[in-house]
Amino acid sequence: MPLASWPSMPSGLTRGTDAIAARLLALYGEAIGPEATPVPAKSLAELQELVLARQAAKAGGTALKNQIAAAASPVLKRLLKARLTAQLRPIAGLEAAIEALLAREAGLKRRCELLASIKGIGPIAAVTLAVCLPELGRLGGGQIAALAGVAPMNCDSGEMRGQRRIKGGRAPVRNALYMAAVTASRCNPDLKAFYGRLRDAGKAAKLALTAVMRKLVILANSLIREDRLWTPEYA
Repeated sequence: MPLASWPSMPSGLTRGTDAIAARLLALYGEAIGPEATPVPAKSLAELQELVLARQAAKAGGTALKNQIAAAASPVLKRLLKARLTAQLRPIAGLEAAIEALLAREAGLKRRCELLASIKGIGPIAAVTLAVCLPELGRLGGGQIAALAGVAPMNCDSGEMRGQRRIKGGRAPVRNALYMAAVTASRCNPDLKAFYGRLRDAGKAAKLALTAVMRKLVILANSLIREDRLWTPEYA
């Protein structure tokens, strides 16, 4: 019986019901035989921390820049500029630490090189995808798009067919893909043409850009799986 269809356990479980629940879960695990999820290597976990810290610092900097632009008070502007300087100061150190760690990890460095070979994906986007989406190369295109949060999901009910929307996924990966898609839709010949076709067909800019994001992560998945650099004719 699927786990989702099991009756929910009442609150205030006793030791006896705890033991029953534990036994049921153990039997369910034996029945479906799930694959073990490997614990991330220490270097991968450290890289994730560094990448996410850099992304947070950049986001905070962007928010402060917007506040400075909107502020009318000279005093407030001065204070916000001081905060902005402090907010952005760690970024160079974080980037240096990321580069140093990648230099010691040949496998991760190779993955970043493969991803950065795609025109539109820069070094920071490449390392973000490599460490925040380690499943790249091991899943199908649809699965990797769903993990990244760029796969269209059904919004249906009965006979009603709703508009497909993206949702869920990993926010750091989606943020990196968005910036890469903006660049790729302008400078990557294949993806620029793809984006143009969607816009000419009447698709909204946001929808077309999301499609480019999905193309990028599926392409990245293929390159990692095949261990090969991107070439213009590949897409």
